[in-house]
Amino acid sequence: MAPLRDYEVLYIVRPDLDDDKVQDAVKRVNTLIERAGGNADHTNLWGKRKLAYEVKHQKEGIYVLQDFQIGPERVPELESALKITEEVLRHLIVRKPEKTGTTAATPPPAEVVPAPVGGGESARQGAADTTSGDRGER
Repeated sequence: MAPLRDYEVLYIVRPDLDDDKVQDAVKRVNTLIERAGGNADHTNLWGKRKLAYEVKHQKEGIYVLQDFQIGPERVPELESALKITEEVLRHLIVRKPEKTGTTAATPPPAEVVPAPVGGGESARQGAADTTSGDRGER
């Protein structure tokens, strides 16, 4: 069996459902994730928002963002189950980037010396030398 990967699903629930029915729809999606061999992590209920265009004759929807872990081979099964769920108008499953422990910024190598900041007379003269156009004729 493949290792579990991190995913998130954003789905839109019908706006005509009351709060209890919305919670039931969220529980149903969590159950779908668990039946597919995944683990539901965090649910973020965004609330009712206006849609950019009409979806199934609805102009608004209740947005829900769900973080979960599942094997990659089980994602198509979860998508097909979400397609036939009546309460869900639309959904989008996205794989989250892998967490790596070495993403911290590394300090520059010791031999790199930053250029002095400020403008002494020699710094201004050096800049003028490079832009004067008389290459090497002094």
